[in-house]
Amino acid sequence: MARTVRGQARLATVAVATLVLVMGGIACNRPATGAPAEDTTASLQAQFDALKPGGVLTLEPKVYHHSGVLRIRVPNVRVDGDGATLVATNDASSAVQIQANGVQIRDVTLSAGTQGDRWSGIDQHKLVLAGAGDSVQNVKIVGSAAAGIFVDGARDFGIRDVTISQTRADGIHVTNGSARGVISGVKTDRTGDDAVAVVSYLADRRQSSDIRISRVDVNGTRWGRGISVVGGRSVSIRDFHVASTNSAGIYIANEGAPYSTTSVDSVTVSNGRVVGANTNPGIVQGAMLIFSGGPGLHTWGVRVSGVTIAATPSSARRDVGILASGGGSVGGVALRNIRITGSSGSPLYTNVPRSSYTTSGWTIDGRAIDVR
Repeated sequence: MARTVRGQARLATVAVATLVLVMGGIACNRPATGAPAEDTTASLQAQFDALKPGGVLTLEPKVYHHSGVLRIRVPNVRVDGDGATLVATNDASSAVQIQANGVQIRDVTLSAGTQGDRWSGIDQHKLVLAGAGDSVQNVKIVGSAAAGIFVDGARDFGIRDVTISQTRADGIHVTNGSARGVISGVKTDRTGDDAVAVVSYLADRRQSSDIRISRVDVNGTRWGRGISVVGGRSVSIRDFHVASTNSAGIYIANEGAPYSTTSVDSVTVSNGRVVGANTNPGIVQGAMLIFSGGPGLHTWGVRVSGVTIAATPSSARRDVGILASGGGSVGGVALRNIRITGSSGSPLYTNVPRSSYTTSGWTIDGRAIDVR
């Protein structure tokens, strides 16, 4: 999770027309040994700009290299990759940015370097959503200088059936008051930070809200958590599998400086599995952490049910934590039907008043336990 410079455009929705453009002649064939790949930034951008509302742009199933940012600025269009790969060759300007409303992008691989410095600007996230009613489906992201998908103040967006691997920052980062979004069918592998994060910074002056997250499969993080809500309202997380995260598998929190996020209100976590979370012995969070760390802020209304926690390493010290510090408060937490297996740490560690949370239906290795 990192603060970023943001830029976004709001374009009005207009009537749908019909236009199909098939990209020809600009795809990069495999260059001769030692020859530089053709830079198709200008050609790709010209094709995007030539679209009319209602148009469909179908790429040839080849590899395209771009050294500059690509921007989709025409509303109500569809970009069909048809198996094409867009390879960014310059970290500083490696993004594909959806700046218009009603844009669909599907069946394409977006690629960037997997190694190097971690960047944080709007031009460095691999795919940026900044409109209303945008959707991403059947997209593969391999590498990113920053986040894989950066959702920047978007409304009514959908991210479905996406795979993301080896980003240098979060896999998916939802922020800047983004609202009414669906994230479903996502698989991540070795992301550089949180696999999926909903984040609301105080400086944004609005919370990200009404985000539905389901069927997320997290296969390791090189840093950070699995699925996190760090400032936000009305977020649901269900039907997930999170494994081998650097710190907590599930993290619901507000944070003080330097991140300075908003409070958290109404988060549900259900029907999932967290395996081998918090592998970093230098960070003690456990498999799941509910936390309030900002002065005068709260984490309220977190409801967790039907979650299995397995093989938490002993260095994590606990499976679940409910903690407050720095003047933050926690309340209205309900933890039901938590199944713990193969763990040697404390099932629950907390420093908040007993009235702040309820527990029921907990088991360890199939044996019922009373958790207080």
